[in-house]
This record gives sequence, C-alpha cells and structure tokens, in this order.
Amino acid sequence: MKKHILMAKELKNEYCARLQTMLPVLRNRLGMTQSELGMVSGVSRVTISQLESGRASMNWLHFIALLQVCSENREVKEYLYANGLLNRELLGFVQNTEDPMVNVPLDVELLSTSIR
Repeated sequence: MKKHILMAKELKNEYCARLQTMLPVLRNRLGMTQSELGMVSGVSRVTISQLESGRASMNWLHFIALLQVCSENREVKEYLYANGLLNRELLGFVQNTEDPMVNVPLDVELLSTSIR
C-alpha cells in the first residue's frame, strides 16, 4: 500500500507565494504569453494575469498546474531548483513518493547566478 505524503498548509502557502512572485519571469523563460500558459496549464489567462499583477493570490491547485508546466522545461526546472522552489520534498509530495525522480544536475547552485 502506497504511503500518502502530507504537507502543512503553511508550507503550501509559502510555495504558492514564492511561485506567484516568480511567475512573470518563469513564463518569459518558457517563451509563453499568458494565454499560451493558460492553455497548457488549465489556469485561465485572466487568472494568470491577476496572479502576476497581485490582484489574486495563488492557490494550491494553481501551483500544481503551473509547476507541472514549468518543470517540463529543463532550464526553468533548473531555475526553480536553484531558487529553492523545487526540491526533493516538494517533488515527493507531487509524485506521492518518498523517493522522487529529480532529473536535475547536482550543481544547481552554479545555475542561480547564471540564470537570473
């Protein structure tokens, strides 16, 4: 039987706030418009616009949907790791496993300075 990985609400809220702050940069790194990101993530263009402008707060469903899209792009995934928004704990939660598949170079500390 598979063990369910739990995460505190406060930690979820912290992740949401951090991704919301980074969202315009991540979207630009993906080379997508708000409409394109909305189409691939399932989050509406209006919601993405409101999140980027601070008129709305990101919820956990938005976070998971947007993180899924962002983590498909290697450069953006490395950027997320380098900036502490993607880690083994979060991947374990998303993948519902204690041994998540990371697929990111171990030298991500070097990336944080070169990608910003």
